Amino acid sequence: MYQWWVFVHLVGVFGFLLSHGVSVMVTFRLRKERDPGRITHLLEVSGTSIKGFYWSLAVLLVGGVVAGFLGHWWGQGWIWAAIATLVIVSLAMYAMARPYYRRVGLVARAMAGGSQAVTDAQLDQILRGSRPNTVAAIGMVGLGFILYLMLFKPTFGFGSTTAATGPNQVKVVAKGIAFTTKTIAAPATQPFGLIFDSQDGGVPHNVAIYTDSSAATPLFVGTIVTGPRVTTYHVPALQPGTYFFRCDVHHQMTGTVTVAAVPAASPSG
Repeated sequence: MYQWWVFVHLVGVFGFLLSHGVSVMVTFRLRKERDPGRITHLLEVSGTSIKGFYWSLAVLLVGGVVAGFLGHWWGQGWIWAAIATLVIVSLAMYAMARPYYRRVGLVARAMAGGSQAVTDAQLDQILRGSRPNTVAAIGMVGLGFILYLMLFKPTFGFGSTTAATGPNQVKVVAKGIAFTTKTIAAPATQPFGLIFDSQDGGVPHNVAIYTDSSAATPLFVGTIVTGPRVTTYHVPALQPGTYFFRCDVHHQMTGTVTVAAVPAASPSG
């Protein structure tokens, strides 16, 4: 189910970019257009993409939120940073673009109707203003940063801790693009700490636990870290059974998780 919801999220992203691309095309075409009638028509074309834009935004948000729960991403800093970036960039672009295009549309319609209140030189000055470039730059930088967050999943110090010994903890070591630990045992029906010691300098790794070797259903997906680094993942409670773990960056790095009930302590006496 996790991969299907990621697919839904990506469909929303594709629709978002496609519909938003219409507005971007109009933005740069307007800078070269001086006919008021054509300007009005271009703004109408841009307006027709708004409904698709909002539907796509809703789809990508729903898909992302559900995938975040299924992939256990909400304890990681990158997903919150991505949401914050999306909100800030969207608000900034809306605040800057809406009054500009309303002004352009008002002037173009007035001139098309025969008004002499605005001269051709004044229209040219409006259309050559820096506002569209600023809006486009904000959008591109914001999109690039969100893509970086999705691909590299930095923790920003949130969602991982330095490893420490204690009860209900297991350890996995990565070295030479391989797990030196092939089998781990974890307690059933209770959360546990998975200490991940990534010893490959400059190489990204993670530990993700799946129901089986098909890696179709994730039970826990640890954030990707670049070594050398020691991280403690906080894995939710798992039912008794045998599961599969791997590095999502290097799929040849695999192992087995055996989850079993902890024997009750014998009564003293």
